[in-house]
Amino acid sequence: MLLTASIARRPLFMSAIITILLNTLALPSWSQRIPRVEWGFQNDNDLYLLNRQDQYYTNGLLLSVHRAVDSLRLSQHEANRVWGIYGGQQIYTAYTGQISEIEEVDRPITAYLFLGADLSRYYTDESVLQLNVELGTIGRSALGRQAQESIHKAFNLYDISGWQYQLENAFGFDIGAKYARLLYRGGEWFDLTAQATGTLGLHHTNVAVSPVFRVGRINPLYATALFSGRLQSRRTNVANELFFYIRPQVSWIAYDATIQGGLLKQNKGPVVLEPNRWILSKQVGVVYARHAFTFNLHYTFNTKESPHMFFRHQYGSLGLSYRY
Repeated sequence: MLLTASIARRPLFMSAIITILLNTLALPSWSQRIPRVEWGFQNDNDLYLLNRQDQYYTNGLLLSVHRAVDSLRLSQHEANRVWGIYGGQQIYTAYTGQISEIEEVDRPITAYLFLGADLSRYYTDESVLQLNVELGTIGRSALGRQAQESIHKAFNLYDISGWQYQLENAFGFDIGAKYARLLYRGGEWFDLTAQATGTLGLHHTNVAVSPVFRVGRINPLYATALFSGRLQSRRTNVANELFFYIRPQVSWIAYDATIQGGLLKQNKGPVVLEPNRWILSKQVGVVYARHAFTFNLHYTFNTKESPHMFFRHQYGSLGLSYRY
């Protein structure tokens, strides 16, 4: 009798345990630990277009780590503040990775290796100010040839050629700023933001303006993955996001060292060109973000960066981040 009763109680006991576990997993996100640190990874590559294209801005890698500032340091009108460091490499080639003659170089060949720090301030009126300073180099010291050869060997791609025509080494720094402000929000599924960016330095000097349209499950600008705001200074819960966005942009280019060579260099390289002063671009993408993870996939379509280029350029970007 006792044995029978014990066996009978076991299903009830297991059912109770399973119920507790399911309820724990289903608890709202405010019961979870609020993340304070975020690690990020982004890769840019024209192969994401699935059209066998391999040209111009052919590969980019960005690694970053960010941390939320303690709420005691916020000003009266700030909703959030995040700072971080980042580094990466961008590789630029001509219209093909197989160049045999210097006359074929329609865009200067180089890489840009960089390390930077940034600070983002998010305000209660849903405006965002982001500042950054960046140190970098172009030329052989940027290790573009070694990186591209390694990638092609790892994925069994074609043999590359043409790096003997790359730009000369040039070190420098840039400072940049981005300002965004909400213009309109239609309920909880659509909004329109105006954005302006500017960079001044030895490698890049430019300004750009763009509207940003978001459609889907969106958060305020001080808590959205689109502006890297999911870390929170005030330890408040951030809702999940899933939205599509489009960002048409017009840019004015004063100087681009990846096309014109080092600003302070006399011998800039075997092939240097002038950039187009005005560039139009369009970025379309999708963002999915929840408590610990963010996934971002977008495509960028640019007009020609230089009048000497044979083609316009487009590429895809894949971004992942983890918070804890």
